[in-house]
Amino acid sequence: MSRTLTFPSSDAPALPIVSLDVPDDWHVLSTTAAVLATAKEVEQGEFRPNVVVAISRFGSGYTLDTAIQSVIDKVASIDGVVELGRDRPEVLGRAGFRIEFSYPDARLGTLIQAVRLALVSNGPALDLVQVTATATAAQAMEIWPEIRAIQASATLS
Repeated sequence: MSRTLTFPSSDAPALPIVSLDVPDDWHVLSTTAAVLATAKEVEQGEFRPNVVVAISRFGSGYTLDTAIQSVIDKVASIDGVVELGRDRPEVLGRAGFRIEFSYPDARLGTLIQAVRLALVSNGPALDLVQVTATATAAQAMEIWPEIRAIQASATLS
């Protein structure tokens, strides 16, 4: 005897629907492993500041603290990293985490990244939503408030 499993279904629910509010000069970006990504218009050859939403599915025992520790460990492993700040703001209307950091890049100089996390209960699964922003240090001097606003605008539909 056999049965058919289907995605999405009650046993394997669809991923959460995440929305971002972006300024007019930000556009959809297609990138690997992202469910949603946006990038700012820049001149040809410049690094495109971006915000990327990724979702990872976990079993029922996974916790936000586990996700936070994983991100902190990953950030700490980056050569030359400087942590710029962290806190636990709401993300997607629920308990979340934010960390911002910089690190040297051989081609681009210094990059600044900001990661926001939230865990979404989704039937039998837990979905970790990660909203990651990246810009060069020079770009961040001008647009970091804009990037933070895009990240803060993340909502579930």
